[in-house]
Amino acid sequence: MSLASLDSDERRRYGRVMPVEKIRGLAGSTVVYLVDLSMTGLRVAHKDPLPKVGGVCTLTFNWEGRRMALQCEVVRTIVAKAATTNFEKTLYHTGLAIVSKDMLAERTLREIVETCVARAMDEQKANAKGLPAIAAQSFQTGKNDSLVRCELRGTQWTKTSTSDSRQPDNGFTVSADETPAKIDMLCRAYAMGDADGRRLIRTFAALSISKSEGIPTRRYAP
Repeated sequence: MSLASLDSDERRRYGRVMPVEKIRGLAGSTVVYLVDLSMTGLRVAHKDPLPKVGGVCTLTFNWEGRRMALQCEVVRTIVAKAATTNFEKTLYHTGLAIVSKDMLAERTLREIVETCVARAMDEQKANAKGLPAIAAQSFQTGKNDSLVRCELRGTQWTKTSTSDSRQPDNGFTVSADETPAKIDMLCRAYAMGDADGRRLIRTFAALSISKSEGIPTRRYAP
């Protein structure tokens, strides 16, 4: 089955983040720049052709001295900026679904996502907007299948025990090992956050309870 046909909720489970620094790579022999990425896919900018939708390419790039090599399927391509003269090239944005990755790539992707989310939360604190950066430091990695789903319904929170790691539409799911006080703090941060702030909390929550090996989320030490 093509990855392009996977359920959109599963494909976007961790949310997408935008790297702070421009990351240059190669999709086959075509120079690309990463626009955003998640644990399951990436969006790249390029001017030279990539395979058509459904085609497969190898995406390579370096991050923090590590070389990434990902087998990807082309999901969609759009014109981001059309050429206006004969001396310009049209700029395209192409969505890539990750077909396969090794353990190093899995860990590195988690670290990139975590770094981007933590940076964005810290910036929100600095700008006095949305949630405090402490929320980014307050998740602990889940050790078992016991989870707590926190859903904001109107102005009230509903907290239920679950083994389903999916994030709710309005709220978040975290490890049951979190203390009630910590969960209450995260609820307050989520409630006071804007749309971007809430998305960041959901992304960090999803990473913290992922069964994949990787860099553990930061833990807050008062």
